Amino acid sequence: MKAYILPSGVTIHPFGDPVSRSMIGNRPLHQWQEQLFARQGIGVERIESAAQITEREFFLTWDDVFFTRRVLDDFARRAPAHPGSSRCGLPADSLLLKRTRSLQDLDEGQQDGERLALYRLYFVRSEQPPTGEAALQQCLQQARPLRARFREKVLRMPAPRHISGFSHYQHPVTSSIVMHLRHWVHLLWANQLSIQVAWVERVLDHKLWSAGKLLGAGLGCLLRGRLSRTGFLLGLLGRANHFGRGCVVHPTARVEGSLLGDNVHIGAYALVRGCLIGNNVTIEDRANVYFSVVGDDCFISKNSTMVFCAGYPDSDLCVNGIQACLFGSRCALTSRVWVIDLRAAGKTRVYHQGRLQEIDNKLLGACFGHGCWAGLDVTIAQGREIPNGAMLIRPPADIIRRIPPDLPPGVPAWSVNGTATPAAGVPGQRDPDDQ
Repeated sequence: MKAYILPSGVTIHPFGDPVSRSMIGNRPLHQWQEQLFARQGIGVERIESAAQITEREFFLTWDDVFFTRRVLDDFARRAPAHPGSSRCGLPADSLLLKRTRSLQDLDEGQQDGERLALYRLYFVRSEQPPTGEAALQQCLQQARPLRARFREKVLRMPAPRHISGFSHYQHPVTSSIVMHLRHWVHLLWANQLSIQVAWVERVLDHKLWSAGKLLGAGLGCLLRGRLSRTGFLLGLLGRANHFGRGCVVHPTARVEGSLLGDNVHIGAYALVRGCLIGNNVTIEDRANVYFSVVGDDCFISKNSTMVFCAGYPDSDLCVNGIQACLFGSRCALTSRVWVIDLRAAGKTRVYHQGRLQEIDNKLLGACFGHGCWAGLDVTIAQGREIPNGAMLIRPPADIIRRIPPDLPPGVPAWSVNGTATPAAGVPGQRDPDDQ
């Protein structure tokens, strides 16, 4: 049996890349699709039109559809057993859908009275191969919704309620994920979710390794005299890591619940928690990287902090205090970049199809295109995308470049067109204590 993949024509801005080359969990989307079909023994053929389909029974999707192993394993097993054609769906009322539905243009259907969001992942059964687009669409319209195997747990993480407007941030913990990738926010969300997917797959594929980690955590609690659920989970978190070849982790660094590639270097007092770290990554002293995906050959400097972020390969992500942002390749970000990641009031808005549109996620930063450079006290509004190659700096007039040798001591001075100027020399200015 074959799986056909049709082109969607989607290009993800600001990167300008075909959607099939989008990076999710340090793998391009086309690799996700091909590897998962291959696991089922299903051959993949990428085609340009429906006229190239030669089978009467086949799987069909598009190059902008992201799905996980658990979804495809279940769909590939059950869909051929049903009469007619089937279309993959997930529960519309799940937290996963509430978090990821924006801008996806999803259809809806029902199965056994349950409302489903429907995705462009089909099993098609017809009397003869479709002769063209019209014939294919007729087959697809007859497809029945089929709920994928789905279960989620809600992870509640404390939030600063006076700043955010909510006391806890809720995150869906599930490995049953399907998404239409139409916007950079979808790439960010898919990457955030890919961390838990990677862990589920590792546990399924390495059961002895997983049992050893559980046993080690239990024995650690017993030896320390901390026989409690919290003590066990903390012990497990510290042991549940996978290190690739050639990794160097400083003895004072803390790595928890993370998968590290080859040749990763982590400096003194750094904290890496719940992350996917690519090959040849450097994380310097005292850096904190939480629940993020870091691509190959990235560099994270001293004191940097990243939370819920994702980075393409080969970038310098040297930012102190950045959340829910997506970074392209060859980015250069310094510690003096500020990204607003919460709106004080109203809904988050992003540019889509040429205009600002509202989305449901309140926690969101910005997207930096390939080759961006940003620093020197730059502040960026929430939900914005920075084009490839953009260079963002503060106004040069705000930077003191000339300091007169006769600058009076003890008198406040600031930049006026780049020159350090005492308060008495600025027309209309008084001593700050007099105002």
